[in-house]
Amino acid sequence: MDKFINQIIDQQQRDGSFLDSTGSPSILYTSLVLSCLNRYKDAPLAAEVERAGGELRDIKEKAANFLLSQKNEDGMLGDDMGVNYYALGTLAEFDKDIIDGADLAKILTGLIALESQEGGPYYSSSIADKIIDPVTNACIARFLSFYEVELPNLGQFCGLLDTSGKAIDAFRLMFTPALSAAVSLEDLFFTLKSNEREMRQGDQDMSFNASEQRVIDKIMEAAERRFRGLSGEFLTLATQKIQKTIKGNRDKQMSLMAAYMRQALGKKANTISDETVAQMGLANIFFWTAFIIYDDFWDEDEAADPRILPTANLYARHYVDYFGSLLPESTGFRAFFHSLMDKLDEANTWETMHCRTEVKGSKFIIPDYLPEYGDYEFKYRPASGHILGPVAMLVQLGCGLNSQEVKNLIAYFKNYLIAMQINDDSHDWEEDLRRGHISTVVALLLKDLNWPKKEIDLETDLVELKKVFWFETITKAAHLAVMHTERSRQALGALTILDDKAPLERFITITENVAKKALKEQKESLNFLQAYRKLSV
Repeated sequence: MDKFINQIIDQQQRDGSFLDSTGSPSILYTSLVLSCLNRYKDAPLAAEVERAGGELRDIKEKAANFLLSQKNEDGMLGDDMGVNYYALGTLAEFDKDIIDGADLAKILTGLIALESQEGGPYYSSSIADKIIDPVTNACIARFLSFYEVELPNLGQFCGLLDTSGKAIDAFRLMFTPALSAAVSLEDLFFTLKSNEREMRQGDQDMSFNASEQRVIDKIMEAAERRFRGLSGEFLTLATQKIQKTIKGNRDKQMSLMAAYMRQALGKKANTISDETVAQMGLANIFFWTAFIIYDDFWDEDEAADPRILPTANLYARHYVDYFGSLLPESTGFRAFFHSLMDKLDEANTWETMHCRTEVKGSKFIIPDYLPEYGDYEFKYRPASGHILGPVAMLVQLGCGLNSQEVKNLIAYFKNYLIAMQINDDSHDWEEDLRRGHISTVVALLLKDLNWPKKEIDLETDLVELKKVFWFETITKAAHLAVMHTERSRQALGALTILDDKAPLERFITITENVAKKALKEQKESLNFLQAYRKLSV
């Protein structure tokens, strides 16, 4: 590997380019080398790849910067359309956001001018030449694919000629020393990735590190003990549902929040045993799994299955018994737990009574009064059971339930959970509309719509709804989510009892990044549309 990397470094020019056979800086050869090295981003973290990571990133960034420096005022990288779109596609593969909205609008406007018919295929240089080159069209299709754009005419043309891969690979027949080394590295990355995939086949728990896996194993042992008296289909369902919750929760907080809290507490939490952490983890998994099952029924979801309701009841009985008797009566934790559950049920009742409307066929009936979410307290309460294990840990360590430490911990959870819900509602707004659910984001959308009519046709009015959502509502929703993540981070920062805040802060960051990504995409879309309108005038 070092030999290949050194060959590439030796061949790369100061400006980041690679030379062609005539000794000239080449957009094509630079793109080819970068395309090969782009495979690194999906490569396994094998030791030899990890060591080379910094050098490879430097090579790629320099190559990408050279290509960007070659852009003309139309956002293009040269007169040869095949090379141009191969290079643009390679830049998009390196980083989709590297081509900004304004340049993307120019590029697509230029592409429209080369259409032989709407949606392709495309002429290679100009309509006057009437040349439809398969390699150029394959490169165009590759470029568009990175922006999730598929054109049936273009796809059919490339498919009939079998050019989607072979025509592009034809570029690679023009080897230089640097390109030869890059292709060799690409093959090595592919081999490492294939080997890693084979090693992981059949292993469903590879996403957990060794410490996390020990806790998961103890959680499953505790679950087996809890299910010991069950049999038949009831046992099968009870086990399957919690396994689904564990595997389906990618950030792992539903199963491991107690473990992360203990980690954050540091040496202070040495008295909190693995068994306690596992029991808290199991209770939290039961809480979330029961919540998910019940939620389908509250939402009148077609997927709601009455056969699993008894399983949800089993889970609910367990976490009520566990948290209701976890700490001595003198701590006040039992009363705290029941008050929290009362507020949870109150929030669910409020939502089912005030956040629903009729949907008749494709007609969404706009209610006379929209729900007022206020400070979004009611969106936190249904998920509030998530705080029970961490709060119990602070109480075990001597913090009173009315202490500032416990209040800060609750504020940490409350605010990022609200932000998570707003992010989810931003993603699900169309589905919520069709089900007659006035979520946080649907309520914002209806206010932004300011519709004089009393109903919305979810078929004919959908285009207008999407325009309002994308131009107005998503910005408000994302800013709301970011505001709550900032509040969550402030509360976490105020927790003086923690030795290491990183295990808890990452959940804020994950949630914050989702909202910020939405804001970035909305801004890029506006830039694109503004530039496109100017070019179309």
